[in-house]
Amino acid sequence: MSVQTTRSSTSASANTGASSRGGNAVDPIRLLRQNLTLLIVTGVVGLGLGGLCFVVAGAFFPSFQGVVRYKLLGEIGSADDAIGKETRNEDTVARLAQTEAYSSIAEPLLEIVVRDREVQNIDWMNQFKDDAGLVNHAEALRELLEEISASHLKRTQFFEIKWNAGNPNDVMALLNSVQQTYDQFRKTERENRLRRAIDPYEVSVQQIESDIADLENQIEGDIESSEILTLANDGGSVQDDLVSRELERNLVLTQIEQYSGSQKQLTAKLSGFRDASQDDIRDAEMDPVVMNSLQEIQAIRGILGEHRQRFSPDHPQVRTTQGMLDARLREKDRKVEEIINRNLTSSLSGVTNALAQLLNTEKMLDSEIITMRTALVESNGHLSDLAKLESRLERKEERKQDIQRQIDDIRAVFLRTDSDIVMLAVPVQRPTEPSFPLWYTMIPGVAFLLILSVGGVVFVRELLDQRVRTTTDVLAVPGAKLLGVIPDLKDDPTDATRGETVVRDHPNSVLAESYRQFAATFRRARLDANAKSVLFSAGMPDAGTTSVVLNLASTIAAAGRSVAVVDANFRRPKIAPMLGLDPNDPGLGDILCEGKSIDSVISKTSDGISVISAGTSTNRVFERFDGEAMIEFLASMHERFDVILIDGPPLVVASESMSIANAADASILVIRAYSEQRGLVARLIRQLNEQSGSFLGVVLNRPRNTAGGYFRRNYEAMAAYSDDVESK
Repeated sequence: MSVQTTRSSTSASANTGASSRGGNAVDPIRLLRQNLTLLIVTGVVGLGLGGLCFVVAGAFFPSFQGVVRYKLLGEIGSADDAIGKETRNEDTVARLAQTEAYSSIAEPLLEIVVRDREVQNIDWMNQFKDDAGLVNHAEALRELLEEISASHLKRTQFFEIKWNAGNPNDVMALLNSVQQTYDQFRKTERENRLRRAIDPYEVSVQQIESDIADLENQIEGDIESSEILTLANDGGSVQDDLVSRELERNLVLTQIEQYSGSQKQLTAKLSGFRDASQDDIRDAEMDPVVMNSLQEIQAIRGILGEHRQRFSPDHPQVRTTQGMLDARLREKDRKVEEIINRNLTSSLSGVTNALAQLLNTEKMLDSEIITMRTALVESNGHLSDLAKLESRLERKEERKQDIQRQIDDIRAVFLRTDSDIVMLAVPVQRPTEPSFPLWYTMIPGVAFLLILSVGGVVFVRELLDQRVRTTTDVLAVPGAKLLGVIPDLKDDPTDATRGETVVRDHPNSVLAESYRQFAATFRRARLDANAKSVLFSAGMPDAGTTSVVLNLASTIAAAGRSVAVVDANFRRPKIAPMLGLDPNDPGLGDILCEGKSIDSVISKTSDGISVISAGTSTNRVFERFDGEAMIEFLASMHERFDVILIDGPPLVVASESMSIANAADASILVIRAYSEQRGLVARLIRQLNEQSGSFLGVVLNRPRNTAGGYFRRNYEAMAAYSDDVESK
C-alpha cells in the first residue's frame, strides 16, 4: 500500500511539474547553426541572382532621372534696391517653395506639356498612341501626373522637378517642355501682377486728367466771360485771409487725395484684387497670437527632430508629430491672414474716418472761402474764383505727377530680371547614368531578400514541425522529465562501431559515457519511486529501446548490482540475437504460458547480465501479460535481482505494453529524435501516468547533436579525455 501511494504521488508531482511547460519554442541559435551552410549558399546564389537581375534590368528596364531646379529669390522693395532682401522666415520660405513646386506640375501646365509637338514624338508617348498613331492625351496626362514629382529641398531656398523614363532623350525633351511651360506661366503671371498693381493708379490718373481738363476749360471760360487779363490783384486783409484759407484748403485736398488713394489700396487688398504687402505680413507676424503660434511651432519642430533621430521616417510617432507641425503651420497662416484682414479693416476704418473729417474740413473751408469771396466780390470779382480754379489745377497737376512717379517705380521694379521670386537655378540636363538599376542596391538587395525568404521558410518549417528533435522539445511536452540523452553512433568521435553493446565493447567511447550519465539519473529516479522492475518502451518502432536496455544493464552490472534483462517484445524480440543467443530458446513466454521456472530459461552474459529472452514462438501470447502470471513472475524477479529491465514493444503498435506498464513498478519512454510527434509523446506519457506503475521519465535517443552544434564540444572533450587516460 505504501509503495502504491509513493507511485501515485510521484506521478502527480511529475504531472504538476510538466504542466507548467509547453509551447513550440524555436531556438534561433540552433536553427542558425543547422542551416548556416544553406544560408551561405543562398547568399552566394542571391548575389549571383542579384547580378543577373541587375544585368537584365539594365538591359531591358533601365530608368533615367532628370532634374530641373529652381531657387527662391529675395524680395525687391523698390527699383533703387541693389539686390533683393530675404525677409521671410523659414516657414514662409518652405510654404512658398511648396506652393511653387505644386504650381510647376499643376494639371493645366502638364496638359500643355503632353500636347507639345516635341513631347508627342518621344518614345514614352508611344504607349498612349492608337493604331492610327493618335495620342490619347487624357491617358498620357493621368500617367504623367502620377510619375512626375516636385518638392522643396528642406532647409534651402530650392525646389526641384523630377521625372524618370527609360530613354534619356525622353527625360530631356519632356522636362525641357515642363521647364519652358512653367517659365512662360511665371512670365504671364508677372505681367498680370504688374497690370493688377498699376491699374488702380492709372484709373486715378485718368480721373485726375479729366478733372484737369474740366478746370482748364472752366478757367478759360471765366477769363473770356470776365475779360480778366491777370490774377495779380490785392484785396487787402480779406484777400490775405482768403489766400490763407485757399492754401489750407489745398492742403486738406491734398490729404484727401492721399487718403483716397490709401482707401482704394486698402479696399483692393481686402477684396483680394491686390496682395498684402510684406509690411502688412510682418505687422501681422508681430502680433502676440502669431508669436505664440511660432513658439509652439518651434517647440514641435524640436520634438520632431528628436523623434526623427530616435525613430524611422515611417514610424507612427514621426508621422503624428509631423501632422501636428503641419496643423500648427496651417493654423499660424490662418491667424496671420485673419490678423492682416483685421489690421487692414482697422486701417481702412481709420482712413475712412480721417477722410470724412477732411471732407468736413473741406466743406467748412469752402464755406469760409465762399463767405470771403462774397465780401470781395465787388473788389475782386472773379479773381477769387479764378485763383481757386488755378490752385485746384496746380494740385491736380502735382497729384498726377506723384501717381505717375509711383507707376514708373512699379514698372521699373517689374522690369528688373531679379524682381521675380523664382529663378531657374539648374536647367534640365540629359542623364548619362541610369537611376535604376543600381548595382550597389540591387545585388545585395536581391541577396538579402533571398536569404530572408529562405530563412523565413526555414523558420516557419521549424515552427510548424511538431516532432521531438531536441531536449528543448522534450521539456516542452507536458509531463515529460528528461532522464538522459543518447547521441547517435555517427556523432561519436571515437572508434565505436556497435551501438547495442557499446558500454561493454567500447567503454571509453562518448556513447558509453552518455549511458553512464543516464544510469546515474535513472538510479536516482528509480530509488525515488522505490521501483525494481522498469519497463522500457517506445512510441513508434525502431526507437532504439533494446540498445538502451542492454547498455543500461551493462552499466548497472559494472556498478556491482544484480541486473536482469527481460525481453517482453513478443512481436519483434531482439535481445537474444543481439547477445548471440538462440531466439527460439525458452524464455518469458514459456514462463507465462507453461509455468517454466526462471532458472530453466535464464542466461547470463560475460559482463554479468542475466537475460530472459522472449521464449519460443508458440508461447509468445500477448494476453498473458494481463494476468496473474506476469505479476507472479515480477515478484519472483524482485527477490532475485536488484534491478529488472523490461524491453517492451512500442506503445502505438502493441497494446500489451500498457499491461506490462501496469504490472511493473515503473516505466520509461524511449523517444527517437525526429521520429515522433510531441502530441503523441504527450498522450503516451499521460497513458503511462494512468497505470499503477510510476512513470520515471523520457530518454531522448539519437538526436542530431552535431547538426546544430549542441554537445559537440562535450563529445569532443569526452573523447579527448578518454584518449589521454588510455595513453597514460
